[in-house]
Amino acid sequence: MLEVTQLPVGELEANCFLVADSEKNAVIIDPGAEPEYILHELRARELTPLAILLTHAHFDHFGAAAAIIEETGIPLYVHPLDEPMLFSSARSMAEGLGFASAYHKPDQTKFRHFEEGEELRFSDELTFTVLHTPGHTPGGCCFRHEDILFTGDTLFRDGVGRVDFPGGNIRDMRASLLRLGQIEGDCKVYCGHYGSTTLEHERTFGHYLTPRSR
Repeated sequence: MLEVTQLPVGELEANCFLVADSEKNAVIIDPGAEPEYILHELRARELTPLAILLTHAHFDHFGAAAAIIEETGIPLYVHPLDEPMLFSSARSMAEGLGFASAYHKPDQTKFRHFEEGEELRFSDELTFTVLHTPGHTPGGCCFRHEDILFTGDTLFRDGVGRVDFPGGNIRDMRASLLRLGQIEGDCKVYCGHYGSTTLEHERTFGHYLTPRSR
């Protein structure tokens, strides 16, 4: 069973997740800010970071990546449709969110891509299936491990991500949410902001994961 540590970081309190296996190998999902804090938490838990995974490439989800890569040398995984956002404070929304002075481009030589349906394997336990879920951004993705799902800014507890930023698309978002709603069984959902939820909760009490009635 994987151990998940949720770290809200930065002024927007985007959730960074440290996901560790029983051997204390770990991946970092969405290190949006406060690299010193994230690195401190890794050391305090005696975790060995193996990679950074980005659910999408808005600055509040990768703002600490440059410093963490410089410190650890680990690779950064991003969907190719979102990779161009990493090169620009404007495209990544750092300027639009008021964080242009904090923008630092991660080391491009450390970039790795993933695609829809790919299995990312970092250890025997530390594996994730990629679900391409565009809508919030063109390359937005969720990562699934058994009954755990990391949804970034696609799905929140009782809400969904915005589609009015550049690259957002409401039709793509609706299709992505319906896809999540069609996952069999239940999953614990770790969201890009706010607290966690479950697919069953969202299917039961929300209306985003089910077809719209006419």
